[in-house]
Amino acid sequence: MSDFTAYTSKKKLQADRVLTDEQFAVIDNIKGFFELAVHSEKRYAAMILYRASATPQYSYLVIDFDTKTIEQAESIKMAKQWISERVSPYPKNGAEILVAPVVSIPRPSCDEVEKYLQKWRTTADLSRPEAVLKELFTQTLPYNQSIDDIILKAAALNTVYNTRITSIYPVAHRILSLGIDQRLQAGDEKLVNELMGVDYMINGKASHTNHYSFASKYCSFHNSDAFPIYDSYVDSILWHYKNAECFCIFKRNELKDYPKFKRIIRAFQRHFGLEQYTVKQLDQYLWQFGKDYF
Repeated sequence: MSDFTAYTSKKKLQADRVLTDEQFAVIDNIKGFFELAVHSEKRYAAMILYRASATPQYSYLVIDFDTKTIEQAESIKMAKQWISERVSPYPKNGAEILVAPVVSIPRPSCDEVEKYLQKWRTTADLSRPEAVLKELFTQTLPYNQSIDDIILKAAALNTVYNTRITSIYPVAHRILSLGIDQRLQAGDEKLVNELMGVDYMINGKASHTNHYSFASKYCSFHNSDAFPIYDSYVDSILWHYKNAECFCIFKRNELKDYPKFKRIIRAFQRHFGLEQYTVKQLDQYLWQFGKDYF
């Protein structure tokens, strides 16, 4: 395998500067990354992808960085032949060339949304925690005028959605300080950007953290019609289809600006003919879809 170097992490691949930024961009949007073997010439690579929930679980990919093309082979044998015709020198020692399965990502559609909504309704692990949070936020403790109430809601949300907040009190204090109830009811889309920034004291030193996904979820559970949820899965989906179908023109960092994120979500909904679904239904669909394919 002297002509090929294997990588099992995109972060490692990028950190080691194995590929140029332009080359790395060719593979960055391929989801389900498992392993990549880069040829010594750095003109070609073979990728192994694996997705337990997909059919088939494995398929095989060969990548031409010169032409920015990706071709799928039906077998390892065919992938070897593809590379042997294009790569020189080709390993003569019979060493196995790493190749990989690719997953066909279904295009967003009403049928796809219905499939995932049905799964959500019939899977207690998904539907029950959300129903409990909804009752907590909209009926039991609908207001944000008590630090105790906010701590309870923030802690519950952090636990159910694993938003990785290690200290709840500074987050709750930030929410209390903004006096958000009227803005939540009005659907003020600027609120998420203001809510996400929290200051901590760690070992006597000030530290600032942006809890963007948490902030979108906290607002959403108060007013789901006005606040779509941001998370890493939704980010990946929107960026993938921006490149695949150009449903909306935006830079990736704009997904971290909530008013722009909301505009992009609406454009996604219009482009794929999903206007009949509520914001909450789109949240449920996108999270499951992203988990399966991104």
